[in-house]
Amino acid sequence: MSDSEKYSRLSRLVGRPGLTETVSVDRIVSAFASYGMWALTIGIVVFLWLPLSQILVLSFTENSVLFPLGGITLQNYVSLFTNESLLAAARQSAFVATVSASVATLLGVPMGFAIARHSFRGRGLLRGLVIVPLLMPGIIMGISLLILFRVVGLSSGFFTTVLAHSVYGLPFIVLPVVARLAVFNRNLEEGARDLGADGRAVLRDVTLPIISPAIAAGFVFAWLRSFEDFIRVFFVGGTMDALTKEMYGMVVYSQGTEAMDPMATIIVLVVSVALAVAINFRDILEYV
Repeated sequence: MSDSEKYSRLSRLVGRPGLTETVSVDRIVSAFASYGMWALTIGIVVFLWLPLSQILVLSFTENSVLFPLGGITLQNYVSLFTNESLLAAARQSAFVATVSASVATLLGVPMGFAIARHSFRGRGLLRGLVIVPLLMPGIIMGISLLILFRVVGLSSGFFTTVLAHSVYGLPFIVLPVVARLAVFNRNLEEGARDLGADGRAVLRDVTLPIISPAIAAGFVFAWLRSFEDFIRVFFVGGTMDALTKEMYGMVVYSQGTEAMDPMATIIVLVVSVALAVAINFRDILEYV
């Protein structure tokens, strides 16, 4: 059948009343689906960002509620920067998160290579065990680690918190690395070897630069999960100051709560700027 005959037949079919009505209905359904997805997307964005926007506004107001809206003031930020215990807890949490994410990265990258590129007995079991900290409820993990640390004689504090958060952050490193290596073009490594590069040079100059966005994505999320964690720190942190524990105490005892909104605002802005810089530098969200 020639093209002209096909077009002629299609024209006759479209000219039928029933088919025309079907086409119109399909267009209406498609339009509703398109606008519905836009409405759903906007609703999700509003749901996620409205509480953050509220915190941002309240950090500059005299009242602790939006309505009635009080006067504009910077006294809340003065209270924050004069609250040494809260600032010390924030620095401690940032340090713990950095150390924990670094340890998880040093352990997770080789583990990701082992799972993605080598076959050995227990490989499937190892892959499953890596995901366990991600699936285990925080309270169960916190109690389990507390019991373990007491059995081996480790006092709760900085070291136990770093261990707990390193285990918790391991899946955020291993999974993106394994996913990136699964689609990695091994011909690039073979080409480098053909040009005279040894195994170390291939790893340093070819493999790691290509998978570095996946590693960066894992590090960022391991850092964030450690920084914002409360449940695990509550069980294994002991008397160590942590930002989440400090803010929880402020809410429970209603002391220094005026500094909470400014602290939350600064954290949101710092994390947003860091993610924006990371996305512009290397598209790390591709591997999340």
